Amino acid sequence: MQQNKQLNRPEAENNLIPMGRVVNAFGIKGWVKIKTDTHEYDSLNQYKKLYLFINNKWVLRTVEQSFVQNDIFHAKFDGVSDRDAALMLKGTVIAVPRDEFPPTDDGEYYWVDLIGLEVINSKNEHLGKVIDLMETGTNSVLVVKNDTAERLIPFIGVYVANVDLEKKQITVYWELDY
Repeated sequence: MQQNKQLNRPEAENNLIPMGRVVNAFGIKGWVKIKTDTHEYDSLNQYKKLYLFINNKWVLRTVEQSFVQNDIFHAKFDGVSDRDAALMLKGTVIAVPRDEFPPTDDGEYYWVDLIGLEVINSKNEHLGKVIDLMETGTNSVLVVKNDTAERLIPFIGVYVANVDLEKKQITVYWELDY
């Protein structure tokens, strides 16, 4: 399971998926610290260009250099040459186009691809829509909501029969009264 936790973020456009947020400046040469919103802290290393939400619009920036230290991604962007410019980016959301994500292995999914899918059980009863996912330490959990209930369904093979991204549907071994 590839994780992409949700943050309160601006609406992503053009299929942009928010991946983290600038939390501070680093040093005096324009570096920033980014708290990634992904399972692997170095996941942003695979992208040479990132989108930053600046002045209510998405701006494409090139990553000149980067590294991870203490679970924080550090990046040097083009056009950011001193500490003051880096500090101006504090709180800025960082995003990547969804079509640039690396492919997943069979049975692996990005959280962003599961959110919004309809969930039905093996009796074809509608349980709701995936509104979020959460990590429990041992596995991920689907947060499924309909008009009357919210359910937490472990995202493991014992409970998940099928994920069909084309049909936008997840079939689970779960009853309405659970």
